Amino acid sequence: MNTEYRSYRILCIGEMWLGSNARAAFMALRRLGHSIQVIDEHLYNPAPWRSTPLRIARKLLRPLLVRELSLEAKRRTEIFCPDGVVVYKGKAVHSDLIRYYKACSIPVVNIYPDVSFHVHGPYIPRALPLYDHIFTTKSWGIADMQQQLGVKNISFLEHGYDPELDHPLTLTDGERARFGCDVIFIGTWSSKKEKLLGCLKRALPAVKLMIWGSQWEKSSSPELASSIVGKEVVGESYSKRLVAASICLGILSEVRTGASSGDLITSRTFNIPGCGAFMLHERNEESVRYFKEDEEAAFFETPDELVDRVKYYLSHPERRAEVAANGRERCVKSGYSTDDRMKRVVQWFDSHVSKSSSD
Repeated sequence: MNTEYRSYRILCIGEMWLGSNARAAFMALRRLGHSIQVIDEHLYNPAPWRSTPLRIARKLLRPLLVRELSLEAKRRTEIFCPDGVVVYKGKAVHSDLIRYYKACSIPVVNIYPDVSFHVHGPYIPRALPLYDHIFTTKSWGIADMQQQLGVKNISFLEHGYDPELDHPLTLTDGERARFGCDVIFIGTWSSKKEKLLGCLKRALPAVKLMIWGSQWEKSSSPELASSIVGKEVVGESYSKRLVAASICLGILSEVRTGASSGDLITSRTFNIPGCGAFMLHERNEESVRYFKEDEEAAFFETPDELVDRVKYYLSHPERRAEVAANGRERCVKSGYSTDDRMKRVVQWFDSHVSKSSSD
């Protein structure tokens, strides 16, 4: 048996705000024993610029920011001499940068986490076919990229829970008073999510529902007005809100331009039980593979079933606690952490980085 352990120098490119999936992946590489340097893509794609003048400025500056990221990546490469490069999504990564790494014989992979690769600007679809390998968090994303972009080297890598943030927390009395509720949903607005939550609130008006996330100002449902907090929450604040709620909803994104499916699982699928919180998730053939229904998580398909499940589990707190505890145990024992997911990326490097480059 070969017991040799290979530690790599990995240059990472992705958004590093606390709670981002990219940060979770990169920190997992570090915990696995690899030396990393990170280029925070958020600095070259300033999403918080939301006023009209700054949004116009961002659009005009985008080519310059993308070029600046490429220059910084090349500078870091000369100093750090990485064995490989991991790009998480890569909204501001130009195809010429991928060609640079190929010319340097440095393997570069992309972890692509979104439903569509057509809705985040022009750079992603141009660069994706050039990567040495793509790990998509969408099982159906494999066929989409193969058929639409001609990608050949691609595999499925599920999201995972971040052990740094997604774990049981002890809340203060003040936090429980502020964040406590019957049902919580944390996520970006969409028409589908608004309709589902509106049905729930109309059927159960006495239920304390809290909705956190961006773009909820688009909601036109009067019954949701008192429930919408409308603020994005990240990092430990995200985890605290999950732990404070009796029921945490896993509502999935619908189909977007260029995608053959909407979400079947997402990071929320693992964040919620990873925190030891109770999850009520949309049921589909993929989501039920990871958790036993009504033993490790609860599931629904229709608005009526959503209402029925909420009513049942709110009236059975002991059963709810048991399911939540089992869900947490399943996450830990079944290898659903980001660290476990990133081991598969490292295994890919084991097969594609020459032994001499890591000595």
